[in-house]
Amino acid sequence: MSFHFPDFAHRWKYIYHKRLALERELSEETLKIEEVMKLIREAGLEKTVCKLGECYEKLVREFLVNIPKDCDNPLRREYQKVYVRGECVNFSPNIINNFRGTDEGGAAEVEATNNQIFQEITANQLEVWPKKGKISSVKLSMKYVVLNRIGAANWVPTTHSSDIATGLARFIYAIGTKTKMDIGRYVFDQTMRHAKTDAAKFPIAFPTLLCNIMLSQHPYLISTVDLPMKRESPLTFHQKRFGDNHAPDLVGTSVPAPNTGFMSKEEIIVALKDTYVMLDERKTQFGLMTHALERKDAGAEVEEVESEKEVEDEDGSGNEDEEVDVEGEEKHLVAVLREQNNLCLPFFCLLFFFWIWF
Repeated sequence: MSFHFPDFAHRWKYIYHKRLALERELSEETLKIEEVMKLIREAGLEKTVCKLGECYEKLVREFLVNIPKDCDNPLRREYQKVYVRGECVNFSPNIINNFRGTDEGGAAEVEATNNQIFQEITANQLEVWPKKGKISSVKLSMKYVVLNRIGAANWVPTTHSSDIATGLARFIYAIGTKTKMDIGRYVFDQTMRHAKTDAAKFPIAFPTLLCNIMLSQHPYLISTVDLPMKRESPLTFHQKRFGDNHAPDLVGTSVPAPNTGFMSKEEIIVALKDTYVMLDERKTQFGLMTHALERKDAGAEVEEVESEKEVEDEDGSGNEDEEVDVEGEEKHLVAVLREQNNLCLPFFCLLFFFWIWF
């Protein structure tokens, strides 16, 4: 372990315990979703999802622990320079953009209101961003379902793929609408956060990109103790993720159907993981609907007590509207529960097949 300055040593315990969000490559089936891949290429993010190369965890953490807090200060001597294992690594938004093969341009942040973003990623199904600050992924259109899952794994790392916070929503909005965004500046700012805060809640994003930038300048920076990290299986998308709950904004049949022939052990594991994520999203939806129905029931009880005291025509019409709303909610819940049963059956069949086979 090398520290450029002795006072960097105390930061190691914080950097060491941060989650390193190793990027996942896209499966061959996902690469066939032409509309999404075109958006990713135009955003200059293809190198973050395809042909990623090796990533060395220890080297990435050493890089982060040696970033000066004033690395982004043009008045400092070590402006945009990071010393790793005795070598000076030039690190700036321009260098990141050049490595990605794109020109500098655009803003580091998306200049759009939360409501505008909400309308776009839900295909105008909803118009107002919820007060709780997150939205359920079941509300997303097909295009943004794909971008959200890729983004949660590779661009704005999070383990909560069923709920979308504003940061991830803004990022996939910029990609989906082809908004000019300075990705180099974004990556640089996200990396600088690890130098300026010891909070463990911020995962380490773009580790393979950081590794590639270092090794492009100093190919012999890795040592014999550096071992490449093992990646998870490629990101794939089961056809059932694109059901009636998501607005169909992907053109034609660009979302491929899964293979119906013999499945390998790896394919079964991927299918199980994908179904698990899908069921987790349904769980969130059920919680929201249950809460809504409970509020309706509570409101109905209050109206019933008040109606006993005073009966008016307006109260009668109001109760009638609420009954219609409750009835509509109940019908919607029954329909979703039926759909959920259809989704659970193949999931448990896969589990049973996996148990018998292996």
